[in-house]
Amino acid sequence: MRSPSFWKRLFAFTAASAMLVVPFRFLTVNAIVRVPDAKPSASVSSVSDVTNGIYDGVLMKMTDLSYVNLAPEVGQSFDEMEREALTHRGPKSLLDEIERVNGMDWHETYAQAVNEFFSDLRGWRVLAVDNEESQAGFYAVAYQKGPDVVISYRGTTNNVMDLVADAGIYLSVPNMIDQLTPAKSFFALACNRASQAVHPSPIHVVLTGHSMGGWLAQSVYLEERKVSGPWVISGVIVFNSIGTGFQPMADPSVSVKDYHFDGDVFSRYGTSLGSVIDVPNPDPDASVYDKHQMYEFYHYFYPYADGIGPAPAAGERA
Repeated sequence: MRSPSFWKRLFAFTAASAMLVVPFRFLTVNAIVRVPDAKPSASVSSVSDVTNGIYDGVLMKMTDLSYVNLAPEVGQSFDEMEREALTHRGPKSLLDEIERVNGMDWHETYAQAVNEFFSDLRGWRVLAVDNEESQAGFYAVAYQKGPDVVISYRGTTNNVMDLVADAGIYLSVPNMIDQLTPAKSFFALACNRASQAVHPSPIHVVLTGHSMGGWLAQSVYLEERKVSGPWVISGVIVFNSIGTGFQPMADPSVSVKDYHFDGDVFSRYGTSLGSVIDVPNPDPDASVYDKHQMYEFYHYFYPYADGIGPAPAAGERA
């Protein structure tokens, strides 16, 4: 006889497949190359693009890197990773992402693209990784620079457990979401490990995530914001989050921002804890799949990386 968990997962997989099949019926995966001098329209949002002194573009990169297995790089600085990348060493998926973004938006030499990618990540290091992708579909990575910590939660991949969790989120069935428990455990582990390096000063934490990872980041914030510990949650920044059941919060001491790429169908379902920022889409013909991906946000945060005009400083994006 099948166990209850088997039927739960079968139902969730069926529901998730039904929700995904319609939009992905129109999916086309094409190589995207943007016109070099095409810049995104200036954001009409009055919300600052700096969180706890960190440019949201940096947080976007760190969220994108949650899709790279950084377990072998724990303890390594981004300065070291940059030197390796210049000689085509390091995680292959990281090198592939740099080349993808360069081909789409920056149009520079490989060395210039590596420099652009790591330019505002220098000084940060990989603090911790929790890779439970095969067991629970969960992956998270933490970064540290002095008293500042960023925890990034990976979103949906092609893992069946991710589809189960997605279905649980969309259908508001909490016991189908196995990732929330390890997400909270990783938050505590990363914070305690980071605090050991700066004790007795408190650490300042920013939670980030993409897609389902954005839901996890917001959920962890709700769970941990009132827990006493050697940390202060200073912000929650998510990208194309599938936040459902959240009510906007009015706490001005914590910045909660949800960046939505124009045309992404998945993040339009549900609500967010904070300000929703619409990111202009320079390529309306992009596929449903592409519009949901993290690489689409580089053109927004780094519009001058292609060498036409100076790169913007934090808070000075066009």
